[in-house]
Amino acid sequence: MKRDFLKYGMLIAGIAFLCACSSNDEFLKENTYGKVFPDEFYRNQAELEVANNALYHNFSKTFNADYASFVVAIYGGDDVTTPYFANTSYIQNDTYEYQAGNEDVKDGWEWSYATINIANGIIENYRRAEGEVSEEMLRRFAGQAHFARAYMYYWLVRLFNEVPYVTTVRIPDRTLPLAAPDAIYEHIIADLKIAEEWLPVTWKGIDETKANGGAFTRGAVKATLAGVYLTMAGYPLKKTEYYRLAKEKAAEIIEHESEYGYRLLDHCAELWKATPLLHDEMVFPLLYNKNTEDYNVRAPKPCRPVHFDGWEAYCAEINFFHRFPAGERRDVTFVTEFPLTSGWHEIKPTLPWPEDQPMLPWEKIMFAHPYYFKMWEVEGREGEDRWLPVGDEWYSSRTNQVIRYAEVLLIYAEAQAMADGTPNALAYDCINRVRNRAFAGVGTRLNDLPSGLGGEAFRDSVFVERGWEFAGFEYAARWFDLVRLELVEDAASAEPVHSFLPGRLNTEWEIKKQLTHDNYFLPIPEEDVLLNPNLRK
Repeated sequence: MKRDFLKYGMLIAGIAFLCACSSNDEFLKENTYGKVFPDEFYRNQAELEVANNALYHNFSKTFNADYASFVVAIYGGDDVTTPYFANTSYIQNDTYEYQAGNEDVKDGWEWSYATINIANGIIENYRRAEGEVSEEMLRRFAGQAHFARAYMYYWLVRLFNEVPYVTTVRIPDRTLPLAAPDAIYEHIIADLKIAEEWLPVTWKGIDETKANGGAFTRGAVKATLAGVYLTMAGYPLKKTEYYRLAKEKAAEIIEHESEYGYRLLDHCAELWKATPLLHDEMVFPLLYNKNTEDYNVRAPKPCRPVHFDGWEAYCAEINFFHRFPAGERRDVTFVTEFPLTSGWHEIKPTLPWPEDQPMLPWEKIMFAHPYYFKMWEVEGREGEDRWLPVGDEWYSSRTNQVIRYAEVLLIYAEAQAMADGTPNALAYDCINRVRNRAFAGVGTRLNDLPSGLGGEAFRDSVFVERGWEFAGFEYAARWFDLVRLELVEDAASAEPVHSFLPGRLNTEWEIKKQLTHDNYFLPIPEEDVLLNPNLRK
């Protein structure tokens, strides 16, 4: 695709680019590569399905293209770093030396606007099928498009702050201005409210293919709305009245969790098995199939050391790891010991190591950091088999868990405490459910949070809990929490003012400048700025 993101507007070039498979190989049987849809498209259900499947395909690619896409922005969090021989674009984000030519950021920018283009095409034209398709089904097609568009802009506004807001399928327009973040958020909310009304709680009994393929649901919309409101309450908008809206929207899910089919899994280890592809804690999953071009490249190689046939794209910052409390969650979040030999590669300890001790601690491997285990496993390989080389299997069918029910519980806990000034019983229950599940492996319940905490003290406890629960390359990224709570500068310092932050070791990648709020957002790709000077900030 051309670097000028506005070139995605050629008729419906996003759909022409299509790829016409969705995140589930059952979604679409027909291959529509290279087809440019005429103006009279969207006239019946079959044509709407083609556009709908293109929407899902591009949506999943946005967070999966070339492994990282602009998800690399979350390297700015204090939980993730990258080895020295990894892609330099990762290091740029880890040290806040953002470059407008960053290839991963360009990829994410382009894929997100391609997805928005497809969504715009559906929203503009789905009414052409009136009389051929029932009103209920028309609304479901449109609801999925409204959700996809809203979610793309939700990522764009959090990463770039100001971006062009496009709602039509159009030929390249190099005069579009940047939209302010508050205006973008209002558009996001409007789209999500439509999707909330028009999407079903479950697709079962309506469309079994979509039910088994992780299609967007009302629960995913409500959870996204709750997250949007929580974000708006923090930096840069600081509209604290949105804490109440976040609380209320999360409560709508929690109070009907059985109806929506959501629950915390009993053990953290269940979350990170390669299979099954769907489970009850997934509120918003993205499915993939390694036997088609809709494979997931975020697993298993990116988080594995090169010694174990990995790409070594990311691992844990050391101080964050040291602060992580013992328990089952810690055990399944990190890999901390490595066999001396494994398949094709040999790990050489940095110091002489006794031959009768076959496992090396993380301190003695090449990069000397703990690694994240969450997406390590390959389908069919668990336990000791996880050490086997993955060879050419750099892709998988593993599901990306965009929103988990644990996030909904923690959104409610934080939002309610901040909205009302003190946490109520449900807020305590929400955070303690997550904490006690996390510590199941130590044989005793973790003591619940102490009673009597004020709103801000409770919020800080939720922030810490979110960091542990969503550590690593999860979509509920710690980076976004640091930004909205204005903690980026403090988290990057060796001696943070806030005691709940672990601080950055001076042996991590060096930050060569004094950080400010200007470092909270990415620059728009330079090639697009050159084509449209209105995009220069």
